[in-house]
Amino acid sequence: MNRLALLGMMLVVSGCSTMTPARYSVSVDNDMILKNYQGKTLQVASLEAPATYDANCRLMGPIKASDGATIPQFVQKAFNDEFKLAGVYGESNAVLTGRMDKIAFSSSAGLTSGWWDLSLTLNSNNGKSLSVENKYDFKSGFDAITACNQTAQALGPAVQDLIKKAVSDPRFKELMN
Repeated sequence: MNRLALLGMMLVVSGCSTMTPARYSVSVDNDMILKNYQGKTLQVASLEAPATYDANCRLMGPIKASDGATIPQFVQKAFNDEFKLAGVYGESNAVLTGRMDKIAFSSSAGLTSGWWDLSLTLNSNNGKSLSVENKYDFKSGFDAITACNQTAQALGPAVQDLIKKAVSDPRFKELMN
């Protein structure tokens, strides 16, 4: 078999795969912060996608959220899961909407490291808003399969940190008043 045919066969076999993170796991740190808001209720009703987001990871294929959700839907569900665990989920006080201002990642920063850069703006039904951004660094790997899988798995912790940044911001409580 000649080298060109072998290369072509390797590309077909390696093909395009979708990298999917595990389902979101709530954070004990976020739960502790959100317990300070007991007696109030809130929920994230919707999050819009940013104008641009390149989901492709190297030549492996796209990184998509679990359960067929978009990344904004994944983040929205993560916020609401955190609110439910802390006992502050509901509609009677604050209903939040918003948008993901940025969703970006790298699986090859410094050759074997990666990062997720996430930012969002939350708007309360009381007219107040809050914008936060978080860059989450992690070890990815050298080869594309490992690096892209590690990048997908790092989405959950990156979202945990984004939520922590939002709920620990002193302006977060203004969203509920």
